[in-house]
Amino acid sequence: MNPSEIVSFEILKLENRMFWMKILSSSIGYWLVTLWLNSIRTNASLLFVWILIIMQFALYFLIFITSYHRSKVYGLSKNNARNLFIVLAFLGRINDWELLIIPLLVIIMLILSVGNKNISKEGQLILNRK
Repeated sequence: MNPSEIVSFEILKLENRMFWMKILSSSIGYWLVTLWLNSIRTNASLLFVWILIIMQFALYFLIFITSYHRSKVYGLSKNNARNLFIVLAFLGRINDWELLIIPLLVIIMLILSVGNKNISKEGQLILNRK
């Protein structure tokens, strides 16, 4: 293995770990805020409930934004990826579909991430730096 291949391999590992960290932390955070919000919604002050709702929406959309950016690395075109994740984000807000869409999205993205051999544009910049 030459030094360039070693650096490429390390960049791929780093990007994969960063993606895993982002998607899992935002998903777990979303579920924890959702559970907390559901348990205190009737007793807490309105201002506190709205702060939690804003946090919940931010984490919800962070899941889809993270998946969108990673799907571009896989090779999905920018327009197709954007349209796919916008549709999924809106479908997730219908009734309780988020209980199905978010876990499936996270699982599929993590599986795709394991098999990914493409380096992102940012990783390419690091790789080409001399």
